[in-house]
Amino acid sequence: MTIELTPQQLPALDSRDSGAPRVIDPRSNTAYVLISEAEYEAVREIIEEERRRRSIHAAAIRNAIGRMDETP
Repeated sequence: MTIELTPQQLPALDSRDSGAPRVIDPRSNTAYVLISEAEYEAVREIIEEERRRRSIHAAAIRNAIGRMDETP
């Protein structure tokens, strides 16, 4: 879904003195941060890589614990 900003909202993108613009969903009072698609993709890749790393680490720990019970 793409939401097009109104002409009145566009100055918020130009004035980035206080960082990325934030928007509030008035139904839930949830805040969202507007970042460019390129920035989003870069952050998403970092988060996905961290999740993969943690998953591999957790599997390695489980395997190591399992081997501790084995008799040599």
